[in-house]
Amino acid sequence: MGTLRSFAYDDPNFTVVRTFTTPVEDPAASTTKLAVFRSRVACVVNGITVIVNSAASVAKVAYSVLRNASVNTTFTIASATSAGAYTIAALDITLLSAGDVLHVVSDSGGGEYQIIYEYQVLPSESLYKRA
Repeated sequence: MGTLRSFAYDDPNFTVVRTFTTPVEDPAASTTKLAVFRSRVACVVNGITVIVNSAASVAKVAYSVLRNASVNTTFTIASATSAGAYTIAALDITLLSAGDVLHVVSDSGGGEYQIIYEYQVLPSESLYKRA
């Protein structure tokens, strides 16, 4: 299920993209939350893309994706001092309840990032489900 992707709106495997643009306000902090993805329905988060909008102060920045409070995956971007540099990480994380949360943390470096989560709502779920 997590590997099927379609950007055709009428396809049952329609893939949704959620984008955040966030500055790292305290580059001296040891970990800075960059973007929080809070599920509203059961879904599979297929991947994440991190794009550098404005340069960081260090060349290599490490990122972690946390599910609730636990580290799920880590990755780095080696050219964080160049605007437009990016990295893509495959996740394939299933979020089953409306309270599940993913967020990205950076180890340091400052800068501004665009973070894109790609996800699919699980079958029989609805984007318009009421709590």
